[in-house]
Amino acid sequence: MGTPGSGRKRTPVKDRFSAEDEALSNIAREAEARLAAKRAARAEARDIRMRELERQQKELDEKSDKQYAENYTRPSSRNSASATTPLSGNSSRRGSGDTSSLIDPDTSLSELRDIYDLKDQIQDVEGRYMQGLKELKESLSEVEEKYKKAMVSNAQLDNEKNNLIYQVDTLKDVIEEQEEQMAEFYRENEEKSKELERQKHMCSVLQHKMEELKEGLRQRDELIK
Repeated sequence: MGTPGSGRKRTPVKDRFSAEDEALSNIAREAEARLAAKRAARAEARDIRMRELERQQKELDEKSDKQYAENYTRPSSRNSASATTPLSGNSSRRGSGDTSSLIDPDTSLSELRDIYDLKDQIQDVEGRYMQGLKELKESLSEVEEKYKKAMVSNAQLDNEKNNLIYQVDTLKDVIEEQEEQMAEFYRENEEKSKELERQKHMCSVLQHKMEELKEGLRQRDELIK
């Protein structure tokens, strides 16, 4: 009797896990490449923004310096009061209104760089988090799929086990029936053997009687003669 499922060739566990590991590695490499491309694009956009800010700051500085120079080089046709007033007003405006944009521009640009760097870091963290969450979901889906396959395989093995148990129980019943039949055959054989011995004994007795009768007939015939 052939073994069930002997013709089916199963994939080795090592090869199956190696293929899964290679697929996960490819996914990780693709995700890292996408993340690097996003970083490069953000860095390029940041450089463009910084160059634009520097250009605007430079234009603003040049405009302010030009305006300041024009105020000091005007003709002195006006009186001292009128000449002093615009200068003081200009000075006050330069000291108050333009302070926010002109005083220490390097500090403002440095703060902007820090802000953009922090923003990029936050975006990188968010990107890694979302990528990790995506990979975690994919891994969870793969684990669920493996669990479902394992459950199906377990159910199949359980069915095969139940079938084998049924076959074993059936064979046990057949063996018990055959043992009972053999015991019955032994009993019948023993009874028939005993009956045969009795028949042999009776045959022997009858044969002995027949010999005696023959002897009696022979003696009678001799007496008659």
